[in-house]
Amino acid sequence: MKICKRFSVLIIFTFLIIFSAACSSTSSSQGEADYPTKEIKLIVHTSAGGPTDTMARKLAEQAEPILGQKIVIENKPGGSGATQMAALKAGDSDGYTLATITPSHVGGWNSNLKGQYSPDDFAFVSRVQLDPYIIAVNAESEFETLEDLVTYMKDHPGELKVGGYGSVGSGHNIAWNIFADAAGVDAVWTNYESTTDAVTALLGNHVDIANSNPEIVKQYVDSGKLRVLGVLSDKRLESMPDVPTYEEGGVDVSTKDWAQFRGIYTNADVPEDVLDKLSSAFSKAMETQEFKQYMQDAMMEPGDMDHDEFTEFINQQMKVNDEWLTKLGIN
Repeated sequence: MKICKRFSVLIIFTFLIIFSAACSSTSSSQGEADYPTKEIKLIVHTSAGGPTDTMARKLAEQAEPILGQKIVIENKPGGSGATQMAALKAGDSDGYTLATITPSHVGGWNSNLKGQYSPDDFAFVSRVQLDPYIIAVNAESEFETLEDLVTYMKDHPGELKVGGYGSVGSGHNIAWNIFADAAGVDAVWTNYESTTDAVTALLGNHVDIANSNPEIVKQYVDSGKLRVLGVLSDKRLESMPDVPTYEEGGVDVSTKDWAQFRGIYTNADVPEDVLDKLSSAFSKAMETQEFKQYMQDAMMEPGDMDHDEFTEFINQQMKVNDEWLTKLGIN
């Protein structure tokens, strides 16, 4: 009799466990299916007003009606993205805490943040835009074309100064080194606190070349003060149709190797269907007329990638970045 009672209790206990797990699974699945049911936080790793912050706000504005929830922007600059990453990791894993991502994150994961954070800690939702790297010179410069520049640099190795945002190993510095390596030239890298500072130095002839982005130089190109010799892209830019790609300028560079991008990422354990919903919503937001107008005004190139494509892209960027940090003696 005691054995029977114990057996019955065991059966009931087992049933309750199975029933509880089933309810929990159903509740979880239902919650994911209903996502989102509350406001979403988007943490930006830069200060308000910069290109990444503007991208986040414009994207959120167009995605809110699609998702049916408010997207709140929170700025957390500092530590090459480390401050933002800490805030993201402290957030939820249900898709209600998102963050912005740029090549700074890739560089950090391969260098100063290595061991603290890695791509495995995160999921990559959507790539949003590309802000191509360009090479600019002062309009008074003797260099009319990319070929002119390369020819001179081959004859005068290490003579010219190149200004750019960040120290050796930064996104701009790697972009320059990819070009220089393919062209077989050498120059002195001069570090500035921003791309704007590097362009200002070029205007004052404190450097011979600036590795920049289109929006920063456009006003000076239009006013005849600067000249853009080439762009790291697989096609000419709509905003600068007369500027050749590096390949058109005679420098065989793979445009898949390195890119100035901006996108959205989140915590690694966010459910796959939530990632897909977010990726789809952001893709639709990028197709709105309002967002396209912003992209045109900001001289950005479309860079839409879904969750899977963006994940592959980040893995490739990590590989290229690591290889260049090793070449440059950073790692």
